[in-house]
Amino acid sequence: MPDIITLRVNNLSKTYKLYGSRYHVLGELVHPLRKKYHTKFHALKNISFQLSGGEVLGIIGRNGSGKSTLLKILASVVTPTSGTFEINGRFSALLELGGGFNKDMTGVENVYFLGGIQGYSKGEMKERLKEILDFAEIGEYAWQPVKTYSSGMYVRLAFSVAIHIDPEILIVDEALAVGDLRFQQKCFRRIREFKEASKTIVICTHNLGAVNQFCTRAMWLHRGEIKLEGTPKEVTNAYIAFMNSANQLQKGLPEKDFSGVFALSGIFSRLSEKYPDAQWVDPEKFDSSGNGRLQILVAGMMDALTGKPVGTVKKGTRVRIVVLLQAVSEIKNSGFELLLNDRHGALVFRINSFHFRQLVQVGKEPVMLAVEFEFPAIANGRYTLSMVALCRENQETKAMHQVHDAFILNVSEQDVRYSQGGMMVLENADFSVEQSSAV
Repeated sequence: MPDIITLRVNNLSKTYKLYGSRYHVLGELVHPLRKKYHTKFHALKNISFQLSGGEVLGIIGRNGSGKSTLLKILASVVTPTSGTFEINGRFSALLELGGGFNKDMTGVENVYFLGGIQGYSKGEMKERLKEILDFAEIGEYAWQPVKTYSSGMYVRLAFSVAIHIDPEILIVDEALAVGDLRFQQKCFRRIREFKEASKTIVICTHNLGAVNQFCTRAMWLHRGEIKLEGTPKEVTNAYIAFMNSANQLQKGLPEKDFSGVFALSGIFSRLSEKYPDAQWVDPEKFDSSGNGRLQILVAGMMDALTGKPVGTVKKGTRVRIVVLLQAVSEIKNSGFELLLNDRHGALVFRINSFHFRQLVQVGKEPVMLAVEFEFPAIANGRYTLSMVALCRENQETKAMHQVHDAFILNVSEQDVRYSQGGMMVLENADFSVEQSSAV
């Protein structure tokens, strides 16, 4: 039903009352002058959108932006403060872990229970039971109480039930992030089948690569409001730029206290003139460590070819990092290092000036250092780039100042090779078939 509006949301809002303590709740009820002890928290503010069959909406945003609240309202778990929504067709929702389960009942009993809520008879669910359990792959635990399940088993059974009741609208929260990699891939294959069957899907996720690959539209929620709605690429790029900004990355150089170091103001001015569109980070605003002998005063990241801010990258993107280094006293054997880590903190690659036999001499006068590199072929996902100012003394390399997770980069490629797990992506592989008699 590609031309039929399956989900319509109109000016949806949700407001919570926040109390300092439980006694304030009672105090508000009995106070003779009806004194208010609460403050209002607007989880959602006037959210409006509509979806048709075949559309897949990816909802992104920081924690606390209202994503889960919106999905809970659509699933009728939470009542909106104002506004309306209309769902045309059978819907199924996979929200937080164990949502909708009776933990004292077995997995099989919960299958019948959840099917009954959706209007299926016990006989109809019995016909689907084997298929549901086969997809969930929880084995004999299907006949055990749900309270004995691990978080992964919760997700397996919940998702399996959600997709096997044949919904026209599927709502999926971040719960899929809990399952193991193979099961996640299995779920996304089924979601792709739903999309091809012109079902309506709403996905809430922090996986921007999944949004770009699976979604036809994207929505960015920020503090309960729609910050941007549009194509997945447009929205995710804007979100990455905002996340960089939220981490003190900004267009134009950060304000610095130049008292006692007046000469620095001129250097900052020249940097801003040379790279007017770059995004700059103030290391003092980040998690960092060091002994103070050698410092990273400021750093900027940009596309090396255009000088524009860079958030989404792919193989071949040329990235330039510009840093300003200053030492308490002259350090002849100083160096610089960049570390790219995936979302689990695993190191993807390291660029170290010593490894490239490039020494940097830094003294009391600030030195500008530019590092330019071509981005390699790595798997889709979000990565962070950290910086380290180094010093080599007595044949030992020491970290003088390390700034953790200063920059955020997103790799998003449509090529299926970039979404197969692992870190590296092989560009070429030759396959040949030989007759067994020739071996």
